Amino acid sequence: MTQMLSKACLRAAVSGTALLGSLAIATTAHASGYQLREVSGTLQGSSFAGMSTSSADASTIFFNPANIGQFDQSTYSVGGSLIMPKSTVRNASANAPLGQDVSRSDYGDMAQDAFVPNAHAVWKLTDNLNMGISLTSPWGLVTDYEDDFAGRFFGTTSSIKTANVKPALAYRFDNGLALGAGLQIQYMDARLARAVITGAGTEAASDVTGDDVAMGWSAGMNWEVVPGTRIGASYTSDVTHHLRGDIKFGSTAAYNDQSAKAKVTTPEFVTFGIAQDLGEKWTIMADAQWTNWTSLTNLTFNYGGNISNLGTPVTSTSEYYNWSSAWFGTLGARYQYDENWAFTGGIAYDQTPVKTEHRSVRLPDSNRYWVSLGTSYKVNDWADVSLGYTHIFAHEAHVNVRDSSNNTFSGDYDSKVDIIALQAKFQF
Repeated sequence: MTQMLSKACLRAAVSGTALLGSLAIATTAHASGYQLREVSGTLQGSSFAGMSTSSADASTIFFNPANIGQFDQSTYSVGGSLIMPKSTVRNASANAPLGQDVSRSDYGDMAQDAFVPNAHAVWKLTDNLNMGISLTSPWGLVTDYEDDFAGRFFGTTSSIKTANVKPALAYRFDNGLALGAGLQIQYMDARLARAVITGAGTEAASDVTGDDVAMGWSAGMNWEVVPGTRIGASYTSDVTHHLRGDIKFGSTAAYNDQSAKAKVTTPEFVTFGIAQDLGEKWTIMADAQWTNWTSLTNLTFNYGGNISNLGTPVTSTSEYYNWSSAWFGTLGARYQYDENWAFTGGIAYDQTPVKTEHRSVRLPDSNRYWVSLGTSYKVNDWADVSLGYTHIFAHEAHVNVRDSSNNTFSGDYDSKVDIIALQAKFQF
């Protein structure tokens, strides 16, 4: 009776945490572009090696819905990642022909720490059919500069927040092949702010916001070809958001507040990998992911009327990015020490989609290298806990931009990231 009561209370706790996870929104980006990989503390310790093949716990189903089909009982997983980035600027210089003060050249850490939660579940429907759901924040970005930042005419605050619900079904055939497919229901909230010139030596703040809910889909396969050898592949579609909101300029008479709308598309990506058991204790995992960032060529805001009183009417503005597709590759291993303890490790290469000539102050992204370690402990027959740690080394990122008013900014960005992720797994 006591064990039944404990499990009932735990189910309630899991449900409550899942609800909180669905409401939480990521507010920092550390993977290439504005992608957030922190959807699984279990995979964190292997640098996400195993993301297309693993059924270690329900948190692995975000990357491949077919992973759902390899579970032999209902399972729940909740967790979160503490992301601690650091980003500084060296050699900063700027020019403002109309006399605005852009003399500041010393900057401390401009990155912000964030906690990103996740929640997942798999339910056994029949011997061969399973249903699953993931509640995650797969896309997120925030850069927030001080008011006297020398590059403020190119960006001050940049924020993208998402919440993603991904229900899916998977069927496992008797030959070990599982096929899965599902939807993704995604909420996005975006904000872009920068300084704007109002006259000789004067300026104001421009702040445009918008949000939307849109849908996409995903499909995949997970096949245990022979005992101990698993391959996986999946496709996740892009999601096109039609953001609606407004642009505001504060109390200045030089600009007019208006309604605003813009189209933003989160990219499609393809994931594939292989896992091979070596004896009873070792598993080697390798995965690759291709992300099609070419959907972000430019970002155009269309306004409900004229926003400028400084001459020619302005009813739309654009920012140009011209991003390219990018690859993420990872290699990891898992060692089952005994019945209770397992250890993981992994390395990864994370390619940036940002071209040097188009790098901006909003996201001074660069290529990155990952090193990760993790451990899992089996608390009892129905509960496991996993802990993962990652350190990310980023290449120096040079920014050199100029706008139509001949404002300029250049600087060299140095960045690194530390991540600590915790995941809990429950089986009933």
